[in-house]
Amino acid sequence: MVVGYGGRKIIMENDDTSYYGRILIKALAVNYPDNYYILYSPQNEHNKRLTPIFNEDSVRVKFPRNHIHNKERWYTGNGIVHSAKGHGVNTFHGIDDGISSGFKGSNFPTVFTMLDPLYKNAHGWIDRMLMQRRARKACKIAKRVIALNEVDRQIIIDHYHVSPDNVEVVHPCFFSGCDQSVPENMYDILRKKYHLPEKFVLYKGRLNSDDNIKEAMQLVHELRDRKISIVLLGYRTDHFDNVIKEQAHDLHIFHRFKQVDKVHHADLTAVAKMAQAVIIPNTDRSRDCFKLINAQRTGAVVICKDSAKAREFGGDGVIYYDNFHDGAEALSDVLEDENKKAALLQAAQDNSERFTGKVLADHMIHIYRSVLMHRRLYQE
Repeated sequence: MVVGYGGRKIIMENDDTSYYGRILIKALAVNYPDNYYILYSPQNEHNKRLTPIFNEDSVRVKFPRNHIHNKERWYTGNGIVHSAKGHGVNTFHGIDDGISSGFKGSNFPTVFTMLDPLYKNAHGWIDRMLMQRRARKACKIAKRVIALNEVDRQIIIDHYHVSPDNVEVVHPCFFSGCDQSVPENMYDILRKKYHLPEKFVLYKGRLNSDDNIKEAMQLVHELRDRKISIVLLGYRTDHFDNVIKEQAHDLHIFHRFKQVDKVHHADLTAVAKMAQAVIIPNTDRSRDCFKLINAQRTGAVVICKDSAKAREFGGDGVIYYDNFHDGAEALSDVLEDENKKAALLQAAQDNSERFTGKVLADHMIHIYRSVLMHRRLYQE
């Protein structure tokens, strides 16, 4: 089987789409190495995070030929369709970028994954409307539409008027690096390297206005153990300089407040293990679900804002809260009782088995084969 991916964002950018694309292709290449996976992009660029994927023998990347002047038209029109057929692609999978209009009416096996069905992270309402229009067209072309969770599945059915039989939920997998072991002496080294406090709650994100960081700081402020600080892992933004720092002063926790620009990806698992807990104060976006399953797999205590998406991904291995007062009490109880903490961490590890690369690859390959078989039956 040869699977083609619409990989413009996967190859060029660093966002939720590219992250999902990387873990999906890595899971498929590792668990089904006998297949071929081709990434299609209109521009001959890629980010360095793709290097481990390109080291897989079964992964290839294809760009339009040099004589094609309008690369974007090649990507969104018939050009990519001709390339896919020429490369022997059995199934084409578009991820958030939509599916080329050239596939319309071709009976070509196509799959479309929507990470954010309403495109809330689009830059302005005009971009949001354009992306939703492109997604609506892709839903009409695709033989199968994939959502990451049940909430998004219902949105796709209601908002894009897709038949429930054609929409499936395929959960993402955690990052493979979450399983790496950490030598005991590494913790002291990393504490000095990043100037981390002895006890801290970790928040990892973009430090923007929609991350609800104030609630995370309020929760830490109300913990019974006043020696616990909050570490914000993310690049400084205008919102951080003008709002978040001021909020830390107002909450009287500036002395228990630290921001770290960047932790090397090889150190992330160890830093999460060092934390008293990993906090996720917003659970409405795809990236928050990725954070949740990654943090669970590292063996960290996870506390997050309660929501249907959070419950679907976290199971019984997460502390959920509706307001920061209750969250602070629940986290304090867990941190002060080793039996409660051990039970929570065991439940988290058991739950994380639902999000392995093998589970993701098995489910996706089943979908590819089913749409391919549907095409063959239709032709017969």
